[in-house]
Parts: sequence; C-alpha cells; structure tokens
Amino acid sequence: MSNCLTTTTPTTPSIPASAPVCGPVTASSHTPQPYTSNCRRLLHEADHLLIGVSPGNGYFSIPTLTRMFRWAHTTFRQVDVIVPDRSLASNYRAQGYPDKAAHKKARAEVSCVRRRIRRAWERSEIPEEHQRTHLLSDLARSDAYERLHQRVRDALTTDERIHAVCRNLSARAVPVAAADSAEDGGTNASATDTDGDATALALEYLIDELPFFMDTPSIIGVPSSLVSYHAPVGFADLLYTEDGPLHAAPNQGFILLEDHATPH
Repeated sequence: MSNCLTTTTPTTPSIPASAPVCGPVTASSHTPQPYTSNCRRLLHEADHLLIGVSPGNGYFSIPTLTRMFRWAHTTFRQVDVIVPDRSLASNYRAQGYPDKAAHKKARAEVSCVRRRIRRAWERSEIPEEHQRTHLLSDLARSDAYERLHQRVRDALTTDERIHAVCRNLSARAVPVAAADSAEDGGTNASATDTDGDATALALEYLIDELPFFMDTPSIIGVPSSLVSYHAPVGFADLLYTEDGPLHAAPNQGFILLEDHATPH
C-alpha cells in the first residue's frame, strides 16, 4: 500500500539498524519476516493478511502479484487486497502536478493497478469468492476507520516526534518524484507549492494508510491481521515497538514479505 503500506512512493524508507525484525519464516515462494515477536505470533495464527498494492509502483507486476496471492491464500484463512487511492491525487500534486492533471493521473494509475490485480487473481486460479479487492476510499467509510484516522491526525498535532518522523518520510519522496513529473504534464513542485506545502500534501497519503497498520481487524472485521509489504516501512517503530499514541492494537502486526523470484 504503505509504499505500505510505507508511503506509496517510488522511494521507500529503510528500517533503522536498531529495528527488532524477527527472523524469517520460510514458506515456499515467499519468506515473511515478522517485525516483532507479537507479529510472529499473529503469523502463526494466520487469521488474515492485508496486501497493499501501490498505484504507480512497478514492483507489482502481474506475475509478482500472482505468486503473492497464491502464497497468501495457502497461508492465511482470509486475504484482502487494498489499493490506496484516497489521497493519491494529493501525492501527485506534491510532486508538482496541477490539480486537474493530478486527479487525472491518479484515476489512470488506480485503473491500471486494478486491472493488474484482476489479471493476477485470474492467473492465480484462486476461487472467485476468495478474491477480495478494495479501494481504500471504500473501506474508509467505516466508523472504525474514521476513529483511527482521527487518532493519526491528533497524534500528528500533539506529538512532535510522530509529526517529525511522518513528515520526514513524506518529504523524502517529494523531490525525487518532482524531478520526473514534467514528463507527464506536471511542473516542478517548487513552482506550484513551497516545500512545506508539498510535504503536507504528500503526508495525506501516509495519514490515510496508517489506520490499516494500526488496527485492520476493527476495519475489516477479522480476529487478527498482518499487513504485508515487500520493503521496510519507516514508521514501524512508532506502531509496533513504542508505547505512543499510535501504538497498534495487540491483534495487528506487520510482515516484510520477501519474494524469492523477484529482486526488490
């Protein structure tokens, strides 16, 4: 999702050297690496996996998604795929696109990734009744999501460290993307926004994703859940190892998912 289900941008923050990633659990085509001992416990329970698929991220090819869906279906009782669409246009505005062009590009990227997901489900041969795909904007209508979303906004307002970490993660993505935006009709971000404004726009994407890293079970209605992503997420410590305002629910965890066939 956060670049997941991270911030979903072409660049992905790294887990700090001190981060307590537990040892990998090798299983056929993929190796899941639980972030904490609690994440490892949830992996063994195998109730639910949430797969975030980022629009515009070339990693998520049809073959890669097909392998991932097959592995997930044989490992977990329920699998849901989510496409983070709600603040995607804000991300493109942060990269320098005018408002109209940003919304047009967001719609195109979401349509493209949904086609890839649909093709991957078909190739996986998983029964259709188990092919669960959602737009973030649809799941965001729930009361549980709205409460979590407000928690995130409150934490960013009241906790200086959380604000700094999240803002820095978002800011790191803006200059790289802005350099490329002119190719698709965008302009340099500095021409349309100050650096601060651009970062605030990019931050909306991360704010929308964080509730799923905090408490997917309350949003989707499952006993426990793990969010998976193929690259580290830079906010993991805030949620899984620290006792702050964004601490994840006990039945929520994160796994770094290594695909043996695909270089990251």
